[in-house]
Amino acid sequence: MSRGSDAEFSKRGCLISGLWTLLSLPFWVGAAALLVVSTTVESRLFAAALICFLPVPLNFLHWHRTSRRIITILLIGAGATALFLCAQKAPGYSDDPQAKARTIYRDARGPSRFSPVNLVPEVDQQILRSYLTSALDPNLSWSQAARLRADFISVHDEMQEDLDLAVLPSVLGSTYRATVGLGAKAGPVFVYVPEVSGSPALPAIVFLHDRMGNSHGYWTVWKKFADTYRYAIVSPTFGTGNWSGEGGLETIEQARQLCIEDPRINEKKLILAGISNGTTGVTRGGRATPGKWQGLLFISPVIEKSVIESEEFKNGWGGRRALIITGEQDRQTPSAHVRKAVSSMADIGMEITTHYLEDAHHFLFLSEPEQVSKLISGWVKSF
Repeated sequence: MSRGSDAEFSKRGCLISGLWTLLSLPFWVGAAALLVVSTTVESRLFAAALICFLPVPLNFLHWHRTSRRIITILLIGAGATALFLCAQKAPGYSDDPQAKARTIYRDARGPSRFSPVNLVPEVDQQILRSYLTSALDPNLSWSQAARLRADFISVHDEMQEDLDLAVLPSVLGSTYRATVGLGAKAGPVFVYVPEVSGSPALPAIVFLHDRMGNSHGYWTVWKKFADTYRYAIVSPTFGTGNWSGEGGLETIEQARQLCIEDPRINEKKLILAGISNGTTGVTRGGRATPGKWQGLLFISPVIEKSVIESEEFKNGWGGRRALIITGEQDRQTPSAHVRKAVSSMADIGMEITTHYLEDAHHFLFLSEPEQVSKLISGWVKSF
């Protein structure tokens, strides 16, 4: 190769090297962070595989060097081994229509066992997100984030011991796609129907998630509630929980149709529930089809004043029941905001049951699951 060719090759190599370094930097940071904060072997294996694979393209630029060939082969081998071991631990899910706990996919493909969302246990995904959120959101302090991480770990440990839930895949891929601007659309639906021999069809709670996504943590808390109080749980997935956006109402209606189609569920006894910004779907869904729901349930709610003060909501819910549970220490949706919304609901004659938990924060559903479940059970018994 001539000197001119060498120089030209060197320029292209530097350009490609610089470009790849910039493109791969977020993955380097993510892999390193995951390796540091992870609590599971699977996450560490995935992070190690990523760290092995990321330098490979740069080594191909120097493939003519024997040392680089050896390093590349070793990196690929180590990364592939780590990824293989990680995949062996990932849940392999096959839907059974008769199972108590199901994740129903709307397309024929179903979950991918080799998707990063399934290779990395959800508990570590949420832990990593908690660090990022606490750095960006002034309403989430470091101490609250630390407590939230402890709640994630506790709920994850409980889920791993539950034979019905441990095999279910994560559905947070929909949330991540919406986060990066790829748009929200109806995703998988979590359904849990307790096995009650010889009993009539069960009432159900249709639960709308928040920005955290349709997470395993929520499923674990709801399953315990369902087993204790004999309620079915139906939880649709919709991106980052922006239920006021395009497709939100359609996703809620599809979840209600699932209740109608399942003979184990009493379609005439449905409660529409939500948490945080998921409650925007509760007010909007309740306004759209008021006759289809027995009551509305709000947990750490974000309540849109324009919706609850609309004529459609007033006509559909005047004189009817709702339950609101929130924390006095909630900085994301302060209790003062909730009290104003309660006042507006009372003005149209709604029968509102409210609980303001003195020491609870925005994530009380995970931090105080038993207390919240008892409050919900006491309210649903009135129907």
